[in-house]
Parts: sequence; C-alpha cells; structure tokens
Amino acid sequence: MDHKEMFGSAQWLGFDGKTKTPLVRASFEAQGFVKAEMVICGLGYFELYLNGQRVSEDLFVPATSDYCHRDIRVKGQPFDESFRHRCYCMKYDVLPYVKQGRNELGAALGPGFFAQETWSYDGHVSFGEVRLCYRLTLTDEKGNVREIVSGEDARWMQGEVLSCNLFTGEKHDLIQCGEDWATQNAEGWNHVRILPPMETEYLLQDCPPDRVIRTIVPVQIGEGPRGRLYDLGENITGWVVLKDCSLKGETIEVRFGEMLDTRGQLESHYSHNQRWQITSDGKGRVIHPRFTWLGFRYFVVQGEAEVLRTEVIHADIAVTSAFHSASPVLNWLYEAYVRTQLDNLHGGIPSDCPHLERRGYTGDGQLACEAAMLAIDYRTTVRKWMRDILDCQDEHTGHVQNTAPYTRCGGGPGGWDIAIITVPLNYYRQYGDAQPLREMYEGMVKYLGYLELHSENDLVVSDRAGEWCLGDWCTPDPIRLPPPYVNTYFKVKALDAMMEIDRILQRPQNPLWQERRQAACEAIVKNYFDPATHDFACGVQGANAFALDIGLGDEVTLSRLFERYERLGSYDTGIFGTELVTRLLGEKGRYDLVFRLLSSARPNSFGSMMRTGATTLWEYWSDCEYQRSLNHPMFGACSKQLFYDALGITQAPGSAGWQKAHIEPKFLEWLPEAEGHMTTPHGKIRVAYRQSLTALRISVEIPHGLQAELCVKGRTMELKEGKNEFRI
Repeated sequence: MDHKEMFGSAQWLGFDGKTKTPLVRASFEAQGFVKAEMVICGLGYFELYLNGQRVSEDLFVPATSDYCHRDIRVKGQPFDESFRHRCYCMKYDVLPYVKQGRNELGAALGPGFFAQETWSYDGHVSFGEVRLCYRLTLTDEKGNVREIVSGEDARWMQGEVLSCNLFTGEKHDLIQCGEDWATQNAEGWNHVRILPPMETEYLLQDCPPDRVIRTIVPVQIGEGPRGRLYDLGENITGWVVLKDCSLKGETIEVRFGEMLDTRGQLESHYSHNQRWQITSDGKGRVIHPRFTWLGFRYFVVQGEAEVLRTEVIHADIAVTSAFHSASPVLNWLYEAYVRTQLDNLHGGIPSDCPHLERRGYTGDGQLACEAAMLAIDYRTTVRKWMRDILDCQDEHTGHVQNTAPYTRCGGGPGGWDIAIITVPLNYYRQYGDAQPLREMYEGMVKYLGYLELHSENDLVVSDRAGEWCLGDWCTPDPIRLPPPYVNTYFKVKALDAMMEIDRILQRPQNPLWQERRQAACEAIVKNYFDPATHDFACGVQGANAFALDIGLGDEVTLSRLFERYERLGSYDTGIFGTELVTRLLGEKGRYDLVFRLLSSARPNSFGSMMRTGATTLWEYWSDCEYQRSLNHPMFGACSKQLFYDALGITQAPGSAGWQKAHIEPKFLEWLPEAEGHMTTPHGKIRVAYRQSLTALRISVEIPHGLQAELCVKGRTMELKEGKNEFRI
C-alpha cells in the first residue's frame, strides 16, 4: 500500500527534530458509532492510549524494517547499493476504548531502530526523526463512516523518558509529567510539525509483536556501596519492575549484565553497559523501562526502590516442541537453544544477540532457521524476515547484505548471503509453501551472479570492496579454514539448492547451475585436496565435512573425519562447521559420534557451557578468551538433531510440509530413554521411548492427515492417527 491507501488524509506528525521520546495528545468527538478501528504507526516505537487506557499490550511496535531511504556512507563515501523499503503499521479494534462524546487520544513515542543513531563501522546512522501517523475509522449502524486522522490539531511535550538508547538504556525524570498525562489538559503543549509522507511500501504487521511473556521474582545475592545485586537464575531479555520509594529529586540507578566477575560483582564488558536511571517524583510509582529491552541475568539497584519483579519480554511466539531424555546435556541444549532463540526475537528480527548488536545477521539467522521451525511457532516471523532479506539485496549487483534489515557490519558472501536461498527453501520443506521461493527466485539468481563476479578461477575470493570476506566464524582456536574454501562450498550448496528449487517450481533445469557446480568442485579439489593424506584444507576445523557434504573426497577422507572427532570428543569448529559436522556424521551413519559430540562435557562443548551454569548459548566456545555475548543462537543450529536423531522424527524422502513422516530413533544404543514432540502443519508428532535390558517400549502419536511409519530394530511399521504403542 502507499500512504493514501493506508492512512487516507492523515498526516505524519513531527516534533522539534531533536526530541526522541515525545508524548502526543489530540482530542476528538465521537457519536453514534458501533465500530471503531485504528491504523497507526509511530516510528520507531509507540504506545497508544485512548481516554487514559493503554490500547494494547504490544511492545516495541511496529516491527523493524528498512523503513525508507537514508543516506549511508561507507568509509566516507556514499553507499551505492539500492534497496527496497517497507514500513509496518498496526491495526487495532478500539471500540472498547472510544466513548460517545469527547475522547482523548495519547501516544508515547521512542526512537526504536528508526530514530536511533545505530552504531556502525562508519559512525551512527538513523532513518530520521520520530514521527506519528494514525487513522481512526468510526462506523455507525447504517454503515456510514467517519474518519479522525492525525493532523495539525495535535500537541506534544517531552515525556518522562528524557533519553533512550536502544542499546544502552534509558534515563527517566518522573517529575517531568504525571501518570495522567494521557487525559490531562494539553493546553500549553507544543504545536506539531507536519512531515512529508515517506516513500515506502506500507503493510499491516503480520508477525507477532513483543509482549511480556512471563515474570520472574529475582533473588538478592549481595549488597555493597554500589547497590544491591540480584540474580534471576537465567539469562533473559526484558526489564525490571520497581516501586519507587525515593523522595522527590532523589535518583535510582539499575545496571544490567549477563555475568559476574571474579569478585562476584556485575561485569561491565561489551554488551553489559546497560543502565536505567530514574529521578523520582516522590509519589511511589511502579515503574519500568519504556522503549528498550535489556539482556541480562544479573542486575544492581542503587537507590531507594523496591524490586517487585522482572518481566521476560520477547516476540509473543509459542514454543511448539518439547524434549527430555536421560542425558542432562541434551536436555540443557534443548532448553538453552529455545531460550536463546526466543531472547533473540524482537520486532520481527532473529538477532545475533539481544544486547550488544541486536542485528538480524543473515549468517546466524539462516543457520538456525531450521532448528527454530522445529522448536517454535516461527512461521510468520521468518516469513517477515525473508522480506527483509529481499528488501536489502542490492537490486543492481545482487549483493545480499550480512544483516537484514541492513546495518553495516561484517560477514561473508557464503554462509551469510546464502540466506536468500536457504531460508525460503527450508520454509518450503517445513511448511509446504512455495510462495516465498517464487517471490525470491529472481533475487536468488542475482545472488548467484554476484558470486560469479566475486570468483577467481572458480573460487569465491571476495565480497563487496572494503568489506570482510569471512568463511567460518567463532572457532575455538584462531580460524584456519581458508575463507575461499568455505565460501566456495556455500556456492556449491547454493547451486544444489537452485536445482532443487527449479524442480519444486517446475521450472526448466538451468544447465548453468550444473556447469558452475562442477567448476567450483574441481577448483576446491585442485586447491585444497591433499592426495597424500586425502584431507581437504589439512582436515582442520571440520574441513573434510565441508568437502564430503558436497560429494567430494573418498572413503579415506571420511575415515579421517571419523578419526578426528573420535580423538577430540568435542568440537573444534565454528558456527557453520559445528552444524555441518554434527549433521554429516549422522548422514554417514556415525550416530555414536553425533551423540558423543552433542552430549560431551569436554572443553568446546555444550556440556562445558552447562557446567558453568549457563542458561543460554554463548557466542564463543567455553575456553575462548574473546567472550562477548552469552546469548547467541547460532551454535544451537545442531539442536535440530535432537528431533531428527534422538527422537528420530524426519520427513520421508520427497515430502514437504510433513506430508509423510519417518520415525526412527537413532540414539537407542546410548540413550536409554527420551521423549518429546514437535509440531507440523498437520499437528503434533510425539515420540517417547524407554529401553531396558529386556525390552524397548516406544509410543508415537501422529496427527490427523499425516502418513507415518516407524522403523526400529530392523522392523518397519505403518502408524495410524493417534497413539501407537509398541513393545519390542
């Protein structure tokens, strides 16, 4: 939609160009209506009030996007790539809030990602100043419609949130205005400015908004001159709710962090410089931050305030799976991954971390998308994020950005940019919906062309000029895998995916895909295969798995891979290699090694994270000195093997959207019991088994409309809808 289609004659309201947290007021008369709907957009974030009542529990809306054109400079030069732009709006049924007669409309605004000066390698970039636009439609019994729209009659003032930085916190002055600001007389407030409409595509938000999901009562674990220290017992995203017990003019400060230092004090390192400062009005208000979430497990309160609770906030997405087994490490991996993934879902973006960067990295997002589709109700969120990926592809060169929506950052042309292909393909496999493949097909072809332009002798050797060209990332030791080796592997994976997509869409097979694949594979063998050892790239950090996964290498290469992980008993891999090694070992029949790696407690393992008391997945493995974030979902990509291998729930070959399931638990020899479920488009598949010395008891529940078979200990059995129980 364009502006007129979404908002009619409504105008964008601006303020003084500097204030990022204004309060807005307008009055209107309403008579004889039986229906009341409002379409509203406040950028970056807004809260809507009618007659003093908060209209919705939604937080941090609308969803983040590449809202409109902005001037970006890279190393001092204008950014020359061309994007698409879209802006999301919210639609609310406001009939319960509008009354006959005079009504008071209020809105509170915060910068969000729109007006936030977002850090990048070249400084701070924002889309523009905060703004508000709304259209209220009132309908009477005869179907007559009256519209009340934003315009010059609105007034504004600075709100109690004096400053808001999405990354580091907020500063509040409660003296600035009372809690009744949304209904009090706005006489003397400032006149609004009318801003020109943005050149963008408007959509109603169709992905889940953030909300308060649950609450935790924190435990005080220390007290000192710098305040009282509290522990939540888990790493979360959200905020602290306080009762202000201070006198007027006194201050309260809350500091947040993920870890404690060796002295047992709050660590202030990288992502942990998050603060909330309050000047009290002495009225005993119950307060919390307003326009940002914090990422933390621990917090310190300095000043006179009572800690009431903490509120866990993220996208309102249901967990549609469960997993429990006889292995504490596997149980921890499932729980830590789900918590980490949810903590990184805000505003329709799967972020890398919820505090330090908060960016929709395409590498992290494409890597974990399959696991997320199995574990949570991810469909509408990933559908929205696919639009972000496509919007931020350069329309001329086909370059796919390392983050979507775009914020200048680092990555690579393989493991990151391939998201434009892998995410819609995984979406099709999981949900049986090919529409995103159709919508993004042209972009996929352009991306493959971009890889060719950045190849030399059929190896992908560069990315956009001046940018990083990473291969794998976050290995426990310094990265030894050559980036061209990893990026050319992803080029082959992209070409394989395109041949599959052509079959799905019933398109003629493009001979270029096979030709380029063969050339890339030959280049990998020529440059990285050692005929003396049969290793690729010296066999380091999962190197042989990269080759074997695309059909290169031989039986000796495979045995060298087996020998390496039999010897290590844990991971030496980065974010891509970890998922790949885990998956490939299973595909090659070494489920003993898959189980051993996933359940290991050696250094560089999930068990080593668990042993420290971690409740979310880390950015780096346990013994890495560069630990910055304790809340990164990327290593959780291999948690999908808990469903595929431990429970044995997979789709039958050729199935998409779970037309047919194949149930074959793979860890029976090493895991005496496991149970869990995942949810398909048809409904829930549940598997539970318990093995003793004399018998295996297994129960499988199949939803209506799904064909399924069970294969266990050499026997294959057709499954019926409902519960199936066997004793073998």
